[in-house]
Amino acid sequence: MSVSKRFQSHCRMLRIATMLVFVGLFLLLGFGLAGMPWTLLPSGAAAPGTWALLAFVRFLPGFGYLWALWAVQRALGDLAAGRLFQSAVGRAIRHIGIGVLAGALLNVFAVTNLSRWILGGHGSYAYFDLSGIVLGVVGAALVLLSRLVDEARALQEELDEIL
Repeated sequence: MSVSKRFQSHCRMLRIATMLVFVGLFLLLGFGLAGMPWTLLPSGAAAPGTWALLAFVRFLPGFGYLWALWAVQRALGDLAAGRLFQSAVGRAIRHIGIGVLAGALLNVFAVTNLSRWILGGHGSYAYFDLSGIVLGVVGAALVLLSRLVDEARALQEELDEIL
């Protein structure tokens, strides 16, 4: 399967842009994680160890989202190098879906409940972030769609062997 040079060039440019976004968000996440423990709670409300733990919990979803973004740039690199379209896309869709699903699940369940537990039980048990739930469903759908792409690739290989 031949991939046009123009398409490969666009993939390279988008990969660079995606990598810049990844690095920027990674740095923002890191700087926020390093500086946030001192700004999360009012002074005297809790020990500094509690602040650090709360900051870590609140930044957990970002790691899943960053992993999904890393999968995007890796897939673009594969496509720019002219690697087989179906295998690159199938793997990318699966990894993006897992990253988005993990980030969303952490955001909806872990951040809300662990933050409440760390702070001593304050907050609502019925609060859920709608965008997190939607992202979780989209992530799960991407994981399932990746199986479809993998099966299509397997069928294509079987047809290529016949011909």
